Amino acid sequence: MKATMNHSLSQRLSHGLLVGGWLLLGLLLRVWQFGWHPLREDEALYGYWARLISSGRDVMLERVAVDKPPFFIYALARWFGWFGPSDASGRSLNVLISFLTLILTWLLARRLFGPRGGRWSLAFYALSPFAISFAPTMYTDPLLTLWIVLALLAASWRMGLLAGLALGMGFATKQNALLFIPLILLALPLGRFPKAISNQYATFSRNRHGAKRWMAAIGYGALPLTTAALGFWYIWFKVWQWDGWRILPAEIPDFWTQSWHSYGGLRLVSPDAWPERLGEWWRVWRWWGGGAVGAMLVAGLSAVAVAVAWRRVRELSKQHSVNSMQHLVFDKQYAVSREQAESDAFPDYWILLFAIFSLAYLALHFFLSFQTWDRYLLPLAPLSAMISAQGALWLWRQSRNGKRVGRWGAAALITSILLLGAGRAATAQIPIGGDHGAYDGLTIVADYLRGHTPNRHGLVYQRWLGWQWDWYLWDGPPREYWADPEMLVDNLAPHPTGFTRFVVFPGWRLSEKPALEAALAPLGLGLAERLRVIDPSSGEIKFAVYQIVSQQP
Repeated sequence: MKATMNHSLSQRLSHGLLVGGWLLLGLLLRVWQFGWHPLREDEALYGYWARLISSGRDVMLERVAVDKPPFFIYALARWFGWFGPSDASGRSLNVLISFLTLILTWLLARRLFGPRGGRWSLAFYALSPFAISFAPTMYTDPLLTLWIVLALLAASWRMGLLAGLALGMGFATKQNALLFIPLILLALPLGRFPKAISNQYATFSRNRHGAKRWMAAIGYGALPLTTAALGFWYIWFKVWQWDGWRILPAEIPDFWTQSWHSYGGLRLVSPDAWPERLGEWWRVWRWWGGGAVGAMLVAGLSAVAVAVAWRRVRELSKQHSVNSMQHLVFDKQYAVSREQAESDAFPDYWILLFAIFSLAYLALHFFLSFQTWDRYLLPLAPLSAMISAQGALWLWRQSRNGKRVGRWGAAALITSILLLGAGRAATAQIPIGGDHGAYDGLTIVADYLRGHTPNRHGLVYQRWLGWQWDWYLWDGPPREYWADPEMLVDNLAPHPTGFTRFVVFPGWRLSEKPALEAALAPLGLGLAERLRVIDPSSGEIKFAVYQIVSQQP
């Protein structure tokens, strides 16, 4: 008895250490590249909106064309109120959200696949390159992913109201949550499946034809679906209530219409564009495992899990078809054995659900004109981690009778590939998530402009980095947009001198400098270089700051 207790305690301790180790590793990977690079366009835009709220300048976002639901923006604003508006504070919010998603994914996988399956799923998600790359960013997608996983966890525990509220909060974060409604609707009855089977067969002796048992099963699943719908509707209503409270100028529509305009709407992609679109999505998906080899490995393990789950479900279905013909009279032992069989197959149904939904989600993004953006795939990362982990676990169990060296060698190879992909993501070596060096030096330029441009008689002409300047030059000098040299000249022609004016050229736009110089020349003006930011590793020019000066003697 004592030996059994010691063994159980040892197992629990080992389990806790493994879970804690993977959580710690997942957190470290998600903060490794923290603050390495400036914000990208959309990140800076969300930060700017949140700063408008936290500063009190535009609490209801009535003077900016918002194309997102409000929750993440207001959460970010609250975060700025606590820790101050900065790149670091904004990114730390998503790091926290990503870590919570890691915990929720483990809890969900443990519920669906048991303690061991939960640990393996946690390991795969801790090493997910997409999850790692998006953690230290200010995108909305990490929070959307958190709500989707929470909704699935609630569905697995038969908590319809919480599942609906979580899915609604996903919509309050980003409209893409609507695509996950079928997943949650199917997960809710699946979460009740073993108990529903028991109730069905408890009525078999009273009605061998099965009419009442199907009515009982439908009624048993109606309550969570109804409460989920109510929870989702409540959040939906609050989002549109917020949008209705905003007093918008005529040129700014509601957030849904603005989103439709910003992304060009949705339409079927013409078949002649499929090859090009396939290439575009491949350039995104190839980084799913940190590289082409890692992506193919994850896909292969997922295929194994799906094939095994499909085989088990089919065998169970055939077995029940035969047995049901042999049990025309209710047999309690048969009902119990069938309930046990259904419970044993419980994880397989979830694997198939996750796989079918993921394929449908990818197909939808391929055949409809969604932008080929990496962030759209992030919510699939927890599902992929759970599926591929079950494939790896099945292979590990099947190899018990094989050679020990081969078994551990294959495990070491798979682990090395996953760790390599995770390491590349953590060190910003894959083009996923935030900036990876394209905007390095931007903060240097912002500091220079703040220090050398007078607020009253100074001006910064901006063309390519407007959203970043809204963020990085928040309380800095005035800014003016120019679409072409003629527009800039028309703006300064009334007062060609007496102002300190700067123009910033990114390195990839320096070829347009001669055209601007030619347009300024008739006014006796020219461009004098004041700052040049150079990449120390490559020697290329990242940014160049020019002051518009008089060329007259």
